[in-house]
Amino acid sequence: MHQSEIDRQFEARLQRSLVWFRYFVIATLAILFIRLFSLQIIKKGELYKRSEANRIQLFFDPAPRGIIYDRNGKVMVENIGSFSVLFSPTNLTREETEEILRRLGEILNLDHHSMLAKVRSSIRQPLNSILLAENVPRPKVFCLAEEKVNLPGVNIEVQPKRHYLHRNFASHLLGHLGEIGPKELRALSRAGYRLGDIIGKSGVEKIYDSSLRGKSGGRQVEMDASGRQLRIISSVLPEEGDSMILTLDERIQRLCEESLKGKAGAICAINPANGEILALVSKPDFDPNLFTERLTPTRTQELFTDPGFPMFNRVIQSQYAPGSLFKIITAIAGLEEGVITADETLGCWGSLQIGNREFKCWKERGHGHLDIVQAIAKSCDVFFYQLGLRVGEDRLARYARMLGLARQIGISLPSEASGLVPDSTWKKTNFGEQWYPGDTANMSIGQGYVEVSPLQMASLISLVANGGVIYKPFIVKKIINGQGDIIKTFQPKVVVKPKISPETLSIVRKGLREAVISGTSQVLKFKRLSVAGKTGTAQNPHGGDHAWFICYAPEEEPIIALAVLVEHGGHGASAAAPLARKILNGVFTLKGEKEPEIFVYKD
Repeated sequence: MHQSEIDRQFEARLQRSLVWFRYFVIATLAILFIRLFSLQIIKKGELYKRSEANRIQLFFDPAPRGIIYDRNGKVMVENIGSFSVLFSPTNLTREETEEILRRLGEILNLDHHSMLAKVRSSIRQPLNSILLAENVPRPKVFCLAEEKVNLPGVNIEVQPKRHYLHRNFASHLLGHLGEIGPKELRALSRAGYRLGDIIGKSGVEKIYDSSLRGKSGGRQVEMDASGRQLRIISSVLPEEGDSMILTLDERIQRLCEESLKGKAGAICAINPANGEILALVSKPDFDPNLFTERLTPTRTQELFTDPGFPMFNRVIQSQYAPGSLFKIITAIAGLEEGVITADETLGCWGSLQIGNREFKCWKERGHGHLDIVQAIAKSCDVFFYQLGLRVGEDRLARYARMLGLARQIGISLPSEASGLVPDSTWKKTNFGEQWYPGDTANMSIGQGYVEVSPLQMASLISLVANGGVIYKPFIVKKIINGQGDIIKTFQPKVVVKPKISPETLSIVRKGLREAVISGTSQVLKFKRLSVAGKTGTAQNPHGGDHAWFICYAPEEEPIIALAVLVEHGGHGASAAAPLARKILNGVFTLKGEKEPEIFVYKD
């Protein structure tokens, strides 16, 4: 082969190689351009955030919740400083993060896996610091400070913690806090609530949470590679929540709490002139301070399944037979419907035959002939059997509903029960049976199917005391801001004014006053205070009878109405009425007043 032919072949191969090399260069440049375009244009925002996360962290500063005062300005709920541990894992490898969490778990006695899960769930928010622990004791804080060099990304913050000064005191009215749940978050996310927020779960804390919680602040902080804070780039100060001045009277609340100590039951004190709640006690109760820490599901379950039901607000959620308290309604219905007059008497000889059943009076030998005032005072069952039969079940039910039963009165607390007032239609629907005269007799003395709450009974006796008005019970007088300026004042609100004549109410009031002077409520007889009241004993198919007592004082110009219920207490005269005496004795500072020696009535 000639040299010229060899040169031509070499030149051809060289040309082909140059073509492939140009393709390679072009492809390489194209790849580099695409990669640069992706980094500089498409992923610019994401990469910028990542780079910023290497030096900037966000720290949220929770707002202190508003203070809660009683009506006289005494602090009931406040905030105290508490140490929290936050973690910023952005600059750390997975292995480093796990090692730091392991050390934290050893120092704080926290579960390593739960902390790791919390960190992993927050990976979508790389700029945010992660709250790992709250309410850390000072000794643990000192240990963390000593180990700080070995714990990059770990920071200790002082944050506000809710503090209930008197622990269990008024716990069902004040309520408690807890971490926001998924359903609550879906409903409240538009209002600025975030995952992990602590919110009101019951009582005042829940109903007025949006006012009490304030507005959280935050800081943009420059960090070094070890997670140490270098400087604050920008910050927004938290805004303290609005404070509440309650209608509650701390002194009256304490008297009610002490009188019911060691018992299961409920006490509700109302100003009958306007519906202000002066005291609200439900026993057993709970310490809301327990919930200022994030309880484990097991501990939470224990509290809510306790056989004593400490989380259950008996004042508004429980439903009991009213017993002889219902006789007030029977008396009003009989007088208003004209089936009895103030002067008419009915006889009681210890029992009444209705059909093939004998209905007994609590007094075995009977009361003889009584008018309606004496019947209320002596709480004669036979008298009210006869009166109830005259009125009839449907009219009895209508008056009971007119006077506030079988419906929510509207107190600003969650989960208020409605109670039950039966009638012939209700029994037919629920049991497929007709209504019998015996059902009417039972209903007329508050037995059988009737169910009421202590709040409803407090409202009923308030209606009698104030001349026939049902007020909406309310628990907050004023809302004030951090500067002490009044934001909102709550005024009394009339729910309804039942069409009851003044004459009828006057007769009933005479009966209630006579009950204290010479009847079943004589334990409430004071030398310097006139009280009107009514005892009640409610049969309980699940155990001992429940003891009731309702009253108001002073009889001439009432300023307080009470409803007292003692579960399984027995007779109202011996178990509930003495508690009311202790409360009124303290409210009106009746020093030296001794309880009268009287016959213990079985009602």
